[in-house]
Amino acid sequence: MSIDFYKALEISAIGIIGVFVFMTLFYFVIIGIDKLFPHKKEEE
Repeated sequence: MSIDFYKALEISAIGIIGVFVFMTLFYFVIIGIDKLFPHKKEEE
């Protein structure tokens, strides 16, 4: 295979890893916000 193919594969892998890292951090931020500001159940 050519060097260009391996470079493209490396860039794609970095992008996919970046997306997973961002989504994981975003998940923990959402969990943290939920802990700081808990949902109040409305009483009927």
